[in-house]
Amino acid sequence: MPKSRFHLTQRWQRVSAAFLSGQAVSLLGSGLVQFAIIWYVTLRANSGTSMMIITLASFIPQLLVAPFSGVWADRYERRWLIVMADGGIALVTLALAILFLLGYNHIWFIYIAAMIRSFGGGVQGPAINALIPQITPKKELVRINGIYSTINNVLLLLSPVLGGALLTLFPLWVVFMVDVGTAFIAILIMLFLPIPHQKTGRITTALGTVPKLREEESWGFPDIGRADSADTDDAPPVESETPEDETGLKQFRRGFAYVKRHRAIRNLMLTYALFMVLLAPVAILTPLFIRRHFGDEPWRIAATQTALFAGMAIGGLIVSIRGRFRSHLQVVRAAGFLVAAFTLVLAILGLTSSPLFAFFVILAFLLGVIVPFYTTAVTTLFQQNVEKDYHGRVFALLYMIGSAAIPLGTILFGPIADLFDIAYVLLSTSVAQLLLLLTTFKTVPVSFESGALIIEPDTPDDQSYPRP
Repeated sequence: MPKSRFHLTQRWQRVSAAFLSGQAVSLLGSGLVQFAIIWYVTLRANSGTSMMIITLASFIPQLLVAPFSGVWADRYERRWLIVMADGGIALVTLALAILFLLGYNHIWFIYIAAMIRSFGGGVQGPAINALIPQITPKKELVRINGIYSTINNVLLLLSPVLGGALLTLFPLWVVFMVDVGTAFIAILIMLFLPIPHQKTGRITTALGTVPKLREEESWGFPDIGRADSADTDDAPPVESETPEDETGLKQFRRGFAYVKRHRAIRNLMLTYALFMVLLAPVAILTPLFIRRHFGDEPWRIAATQTALFAGMAIGGLIVSIRGRFRSHLQVVRAAGFLVAAFTLVLAILGLTSSPLFAFFVILAFLLGVIVPFYTTAVTTLFQQNVEKDYHGRVFALLYMIGSAAIPLGTILFGPIADLFDIAYVLLSTSVAQLLLLLTTFKTVPVSFESGALIIEPDTPDDQSYPRP
């Protein structure tokens, strides 16, 4: 019996490790290209308008495609969505590399490539977040989400360093080719990875074959749409609540209505959205805050960003080692309160004109450590409490919120920073964050985490959704 438990655990762990490794390789290549694109536009154009264009080109397409990509992630096999998105991005990057190799280095090529890459990222993001609970036992979601967060944060830290080194040694097209190679590796891993289908639970690779298991062995994946073992090939498919012949937009509206009907899910998503918008001043105004309060030496900004990303990487590592939280909702609140408190301290630091830059860097590091606790707990809450038929669409909504929050915050708080001291902006947003988190004690009750979905009683055509 102990041997059986070992095999059960080891098999899903190997699949998850392979999946995360492939995504890490892919993300590394994408990070290098993103750094190279920003570097090229900055040096070639030397224009604020060009920076605005590349920012919009990298942001708008993924926001526009997200509603449809969420529907696709619920309707089609998520493996193929990830593979096709990665492959499409790689093909565009390959074309860009060839054009630059031949001397066709027009900046508008960069803009077009950035738009297509953003489109692919908008398809890939919700599919990845929906696939993780598909291959991960419920009790291990925190650990896997923590590892994925750590990977992202480490690559945020390493991409500028590695990208700068590559651009120093090689021409730009070589960096593009690195991304093509990393995408190829990630696609190969996805094609040969045994994954249970999100509707039938059948475990297959892209070739349709899986290793044969002995009777006492199991993959250890969560049960999907069946009562019997996921290792059998003749399990009957389970009918989805969502009709397959509905248009993508109608299916997305169905997912939006699902969120709207379930009060706790809706309130948690609204809280997440508002909190992220209020976090924007810390994300976008920090360099200006440093410039105004500590001086314009470039090393100060570099030191702060390094401390922030290093803190996020360490925080993600701590989450993955810990592996689980007693209460995800309490972690969301505690992490949110700490983020608001640290922002408040930054505001006080600015109001008192403190010259202690080292203290500022330490605060940035601690803020970075807290962020993975917040994001991992929020993601896991949705993965565990949203029904599997709606994972793609709900994570598409989250993806849209995450993509839109910082630009929206930039529009709201950027001009204000030219009228008032940034310390006052940070003071007001930190207080607003604290008040927002206090409201969650009423809007998101503890019963939500225990599996009780609260449905609005006054919703027309209300329906009861079975728990997975």
